[in-house]
Amino acid sequence: SITEKKENLNICFRLLRLKQNQGKGAAIKAGVLRSSGAFVLMVDADGATDINDLTNLMKNMDDVLQSTSGAATDSVDIFAAAAPHAIVIGSRAHLQEDATASRTFVRTLLMRAFHMFVAILCSRTIRDTQCGFKLFTRAAAITLFSNLHLQRWAFDIEIITIAEQMKVPVVEVGVNWEEIDGSKLDTSKMALLLASVGMLRDMLCVKLCYTLGIWKLPSTVSSVNKISTIATKKKEEKAPAVMITI
Repeated sequence: SITEKKENLNICFRLLRLKQNQGKGAAIKAGVLRSSGAFVLMVDADGATDINDLTNLMKNMDDVLQSTSGAATDSVDIFAAAAPHAIVIGSRAHLQEDATASRTFVRTLLMRAFHMFVAILCSRTIRDTQCGFKLFTRAAAITLFSNLHLQRWAFDIEIITIAEQMKVPVVEVGVNWEEIDGSKLDTSKMALLLASVGMLRDMLCVKLCYTLGIWKLPSTVSSVNKISTIATKKKEEKAPAVMITI
């Protein structure tokens, strides 16, 4: 991979290029594991989610940290032996009724089937696992993505599964979202059906592999605090404000 840093309007960017397309999950994992800030924001490049909603996510993150560790977001020590673990994820669940009214029958059917399988196989507490707007403490990001196996679209489901099994606090917050034209994905009925089957396969894989112990995890975050801070123990250069992985 090649890493570049660019200064523009006092914002430091780090661009990470992957030599081969391994899937969205693999790209996000590569970027997260090379991040260096106290918090890691995962956001889709198409701008479907209003970036101003980051303020609301940070407010909820502050509430989570205050209730679980007594620390505020502006005092998080990423070098601490017991750095806090928490996730705040953007959610489009409150927009579901409007989306259903504007979508075709096939899309609505696939959406409802997907949510049903997520509830059965993965999580009953998170209504929208796939929104590409998620905020992690650095410790949580390193811990969760270090244990990630899925490399394609369903990686969010495994991240939520890992978090729940390791008892990482997860909060879901409504965000402003709109569908952006110009997606490079094939949106034909057959393509959507095949993509849905692929995600169902990945959900079954996650369920079976963790249930049968094929993929193993530490029981709680307390046993992985050393792992989650290894990457930050060395002297860091100026932390980039934005990490872009392609």
